[in-house]
Amino acid sequence: MSDGIYAALSGALGQSTMLESTANNLANASTDGYRRVQPVFQQALSAAGGADSRRTPGVTVARLEIDQSAGALRPTGRALDAALPDDTWLAVSTPRGERYTRAASLMIDPTGAVRNAQGHAVMGENGRPMMLPAGALDVSLTASGELRTPSAQEPVGRLRLVRFAQPGRLVQEGATLVAAGGAQPTLAVNPSLAIGSLEGSNATTVTSMTEMVTATRTFEAFQRVIDAFREADRRVVSSVPGTPG
Repeated sequence: MSDGIYAALSGALGQSTMLESTANNLANASTDGYRRVQPVFQQALSAAGGADSRRTPGVTVARLEIDQSAGALRPTGRALDAALPDDTWLAVSTPRGERYTRAASLMIDPTGAVRNAQGHAVMGENGRPMMLPAGALDVSLTASGELRTPSAQEPVGRLRLVRFAQPGRLVQEGATLVAAGGAQPTLAVNPSLAIGSLEGSNATTVTSMTEMVTATRTFEAFQRVIDAFREADRRVVSSVPGTPG
């Protein structure tokens, strides 16, 4: 079998990953706080026919990288909605541990727990899920991340807002959550939130559709190359005298 087929196969597999991530971006083009992902490729050498064979170049997906560019702001006028600074994430509690999100639309449940729109408990600056006093009314969020009520002279809590020195290590989990992926979160210093607005997805329908068409055509091109190599191998085998057909 020709070594070239392995290079073509690695290219097809890479484009398959590109199609999957692009489809995810397209599906979340209207999801608040979503940040698009894109595969990062690296060249790899593989011994296609064993230790003594030539090493064949190909590509592999090194990682899925989160695009850190900001989405457009969408005004809501709601006192518990906030758009975060570009490099800042809101910490929430999930069954898998602490995770981080750009979707900062908050609500207070009947028990006084502060949750985001996806139902995750919002973490306070003290590292514990935030709980408000029973019967707290007219809760509002300040630009510095404090939760306040008209009757309380002091803030009733402050959001756990973090930043990452290595944001490229963040790992996407679902539409709006990311895991640290080995990056160390640190508390954001003097954050400035845009109250009454939410950050939209930074994935656009037009861009995602264009990328999907490109990835589909490239995948099909690799398939044709693979088919051509297989046909060439078939002809070689069938032309060798004494080789079973």
